[in-house]
Amino acid sequence: MSSSVVRRVLIVGGGIAGTSLALRLQRIGIQTEIVEKQAAWGATGTGITLMGPALRALERLGLLEQCLAEGVGFTEMTLFTVDGTLLDRVKLHQLLGPERPAVAGMLRPTLHRILSEAALDAGVEVRAGTSLTALRQDADGVDVDLTDGSSASYDLVVGADGWRSQVRRLLLGAQEPQARFLGQAVWRAVLDRPATVTGEFQFYGPGIKVGVTPLGPDRMYMFLVEPDASPTPPDPSRRPARMRELLSGFGGVIADVRDQITEPEQVDARPLYSLLMPAPWYRGRGILIGDAAHATTPQLAMGGAIALEDSLVLSELLASGSDLDTSLNTFMRRRFDRCRLVVDNSVQLSEWEKNASEHGEDAARLQNESFAALAADI
Repeated sequence: MSSSVVRRVLIVGGGIAGTSLALRLQRIGIQTEIVEKQAAWGATGTGITLMGPALRALERLGLLEQCLAEGVGFTEMTLFTVDGTLLDRVKLHQLLGPERPAVAGMLRPTLHRILSEAALDAGVEVRAGTSLTALRQDADGVDVDLTDGSSASYDLVVGADGWRSQVRRLLLGAQEPQARFLGQAVWRAVLDRPATVTGEFQFYGPGIKVGVTPLGPDRMYMFLVEPDASPTPPDPSRRPARMRELLSGFGGVIADVRDQITEPEQVDARPLYSLLMPAPWYRGRGILIGDAAHATTPQLAMGGAIALEDSLVLSELLASGSDLDTSLNTFMRRRFDRCRLVVDNSVQLSEWEKNASEHGEDAARLQNESFAALAADI
């Protein structure tokens, strides 16, 4: 590449990966724009679990205290059998020291609001309702055409546009890898939180795993991983009854709260897909991060963490003064194995969950091993 200086970056996708990268780049003096295909720039969904690596990344972005103030932190994951009998307690690594929680739960739209407000305050330009239609590059830059009819030139284009990434399609064409449907779906609902829910609880039943994560003093979200699911979820009007039906065999706190699930807008149901793009995740001056490169399932609750980490590492390298080829190569060396661990171990947990009552101890062991490995710094 004839120019190693990156002064202007286009980020396609305004989710966790794209927004955190834009914030970081703008703060270090690299002019950054986001285009987001959704007409309203925001986040949908229910809750998100932020494991230790995610909290560490948010601290480095200067946003941890605000996130903890608007969510809730805890230090332990507790595993139960289907009837509510204690199976294991997983002590989670407090990466930020004994005074900070190991994990936090918060509403996904709240996390996006915190990230987006910080990005706008830093001067990031955002165009909602806009996406990429064409990408042309040479040694000196990248020219793009957008759906609003405009064209522009950048030093780097970043695809942070999710597992159905348009940037990936434009960069790779017929060589683009495809996400794999895992035969499962995840159901989520926000509910009132009983006082007995003191951290993340997970329940292993015959083919089904259920969990609850605190979101605040009186709210939590429930998730349920359904085996043998269709890639097309039921009509929203049928989802509350279907989720209650899937929960009908569980005891303990699950039995206490499942009748709260009554309204279609409470329930988010999504099929589970997995994707790990082979290295490298870049072609010339276009690079993929977050789910566009490594879409993972929620079994380790690390999707948000590795997306945030991508943004920290890439911004650090772009600010290092190294030529762009060196920076992108170094990015791959630092990110590929770590992200592969998350994707591969999540897929293994997904497979075990199809017969969850027989693999509870296996799952606890693999979760512990994964959390220990991911405690290492990035």
